[in-house]
Amino acid sequence: MGLEEGYDDVLVRDIMSSPPITTLPMTSVKEAAKIMLENRVGSLIVVNERNTLLGILTKTDIIREVVAKGLDPESVRVGDIMTRNPYYVYTDDSVERAASLMGEHNIGHLPVLDPETEKPVGIVTKTDIVKLAPNYINVIYSLKQEIDRRERLKRIRK
Repeated sequence: MGLEEGYDDVLVRDIMSSPPITTLPMTSVKEAAKIMLENRVGSLIVVNERNTLLGILTKTDIIREVVAKGLDPESVRVGDIMTRNPYYVYTDDSVERAASLMGEHNIGHLPVLDPETEKPVGIVTKTDIVKLAPNYINVIYSLKQEIDRRERLKRIRK
């Protein structure tokens, strides 16, 4: 499956948002939510003091792990609820690779790393890909449906 006509050579660096909005794992979830709101983003890349990728925090993580459980967002730390060791792409990866990763793993945000430094330099989202090539959303959801189908078959066979 390729991108729509004329987009098959587009790289992640061409559509990513940069610089990424980052936070440290010891930041409170309340502060992280404020940062998201102020920057109009749905996720934060979690890094250490050396700007090494540790994880990613999404709005969904906050809702599922803090709000829905009635926890105090001031006392919960980003590092407690972030997705550790997230999938990521490099600036010179194809948009097709990013879309495939998103579809295969049902994720909407991918940190983008510099291939030389291995440091986060941006983020790419499903929305970024859909803006580039609206048909690509079909790739993402087709992969998700196939994965769901395979998981159902595994459960049936057990």
